[in-house]
Amino acid sequence: MLCPEVVNFPPPKVMSSCNRSENLDSVIETIERNYFYKSVIITCPDELHIPTSIEEMITEDNEYYKIYGCSLTELVQPSFIQNFVKNGNLYCLSADRNCVSQNCVAVTPDGVLTLNLLEYIFQTTGLEGVKRPFGFYEVSIDLKTLKRYDKLKQCLQKLEKFDFYVSWEPYQDDVCPSSIAKYFHNRDIVVAQQTLHNRKVMPSITEVPSPKDTDADEMAEWIGMLAHEGDLFQKETYISTYVHPDSDFALKTARICLHIAKGFITPTVVSNVCKLMSEYVLSRELDNYWISISIQSHENSLWQWSPSSARMFQAHDSSCNIYFTHEGMSTYSIGQIKYS
Repeated sequence: MLCPEVVNFPPPKVMSSCNRSENLDSVIETIERNYFYKSVIITCPDELHIPTSIEEMITEDNEYYKIYGCSLTELVQPSFIQNFVKNGNLYCLSADRNCVSQNCVAVTPDGVLTLNLLEYIFQTTGLEGVKRPFGFYEVSIDLKTLKRYDKLKQCLQKLEKFDFYVSWEPYQDDVCPSSIAKYFHNRDIVVAQQTLHNRKVMPSITEVPSPKDTDADEMAEWIGMLAHEGDLFQKETYISTYVHPDSDFALKTARICLHIAKGFITPTVVSNVCKLMSEYVLSRELDNYWISISIQSHENSLWQWSPSSARMFQAHDSSCNIYFTHEGMSTYSIGQIKYS
């Protein structure tokens, strides 16, 4: 017999939304609401290979860096702010951290340094902050209008050193994004270049359901099964067996290709891929044709669920699935707060 005290936990809080009448601007607005993504799945029906322009956008020149043992005082150095915060889009996130039990840090393209600090540690720093759930305080520092540098440096020196994932997009085309790696290296901080892990999947199928008449959660589940190379047509009929979605507008093709990229992915990359996908789908004359992209968030990062909600560190699992068709675009977003 199961112990009631063990199984009587409240279910995790799950939020979902589905919008079937979107344009490219609204899609990009949704993507750029947040800054830290860890994986992308591009699904291209009736093809054996992802279109070259889309593949190159996700695979070429998308290196990022991992910084080891970096003091937060390095992020408020006047030279760092001038060269990288004020002259490009900086994406910086503390690596390998759990924001429910550890201090976490992020720098976002708007130039804000955000600290998510355990309450007993926050009280020792002398910083000003806002109380957050689970015994944390949030400290927001606008690096572009930084004042009282010496005082701030003293406060940040009281905190531990962090490992960071870093990506920098300079405003000027003639400036190399790797300049930020050279900056940290010159300051005797260990830097390692990272590349996205890319993988192609070409599963066996008999037809392709259409987002036109298939429930959004079923489409997302179907793509997930393809990405994980699951068995779409199991013979047994247990209650837990996956069921292939029925669609009256299904594409009668046995060809499909998926491209999966994992790493530290910026919204700029995702937005540029979406622009190419919106152009590509219009070039296909096949009735009911579609192409999609699914993006997954970093679990322990700053996150904003909607324009009206606050952006804060919270342990979560969120994905957004975007479908491009001849009639327009649709999005299906679903997220789970791990501790609510």
